[in-house]
Amino acid sequence: MSRSTSVALPAQPVAPAQAARSSEGDTNTTSLFECRGIDVSFGGLKALSDVSVRVDEGEIVGMIGPNGAGKTTLFNVISGFLVANSGKVLLDGRDLTGLLPYERARLGLGRTFQQALLYRDLSVLENLLIASHRHTRRGLFSNGLRLGAAAREEREALERARATMDVVDLTPYWEKKAGALSYGTLRMLELACMLVQAPRFVLLDEPASGIAQRETEALGPLLRRIREQMQTTILIIEHDIPMVSGLSDRMYAMDLGKVIAEGAPAQVLAHPEVVASYLGRPETVGLEESPKPARRRPAPRRTAGAPRGGGSPT
Repeated sequence: MSRSTSVALPAQPVAPAQAARSSEGDTNTTSLFECRGIDVSFGGLKALSDVSVRVDEGEIVGMIGPNGAGKTTLFNVISGFLVANSGKVLLDGRDLTGLLPYERARLGLGRTFQQALLYRDLSVLENLLIASHRHTRRGLFSNGLRLGAAAREEREALERARATMDVVDLTPYWEKKAGALSYGTLRMLELACMLVQAPRFVLLDEPASGIAQRETEALGPLLRRIREQMQTTILIIEHDIPMVSGLSDRMYAMDLGKVIAEGAPAQVLAHPEVVASYLGRPETVGLEESPKPARRRPAPRRTAGAPRGGGSPT
């Protein structure tokens, strides 16, 4: 693939509500994303109870909580894969409730999953071109005959793919098949396939899960670069507490289907309920009253030739 010397990132469309906020200045606190009063029940089990989350434009907001806290269930509701019993999901003031996942994607909502869902027999570039289908407007006839408009769309898709590979550091792998990539690089390809659709608001579900330590250390700077270069707002679920707390502008903590804390990362991590949800409550695990373990007395040293019973050699 011949590469141009510089590829500009595709311009992000400015929605009317966003343009209005820009003209009013920074004093307007209208959020890019909100979910309000989300309730989800599976039979008699309450998975989410009155969950409300706000993310302002340009923020990176972290979400933490133990397994089973309801984080991925909330992401499923936001992205349209699960219907809530009650509550609203708003993107730039527009109610997404009732819209299907692909309709939400068209409005600028992107999401990654805990497992990379890709075409393993296709190359990195081919996966990105397939992911660009949201920007395609021409039909089978125009594409089959390679008419002018269809050829122009194909060139634009290639430019978007090149630009996204540059941002996510995938350019050296553009020819490799997805199935031949390391797991960490595969996760980056999944992220790139979502970003090539130019979403305004993205949901990242445990992007550091299963990747190597050095890749985890590079993930924070990468996500900041994505925010700056692609003008993207991010809500991220992550169990790597040092990484997500160092990355996030604000954080939410969930447990048992509820938001138990929100605010600056240091405040959330110091919240008593957050500490209890990760370590267990003192009254149940005895964190405050458990005695210190008794020190073991060192075994006496044996001299060479001494029997194991400790007596003198005969």
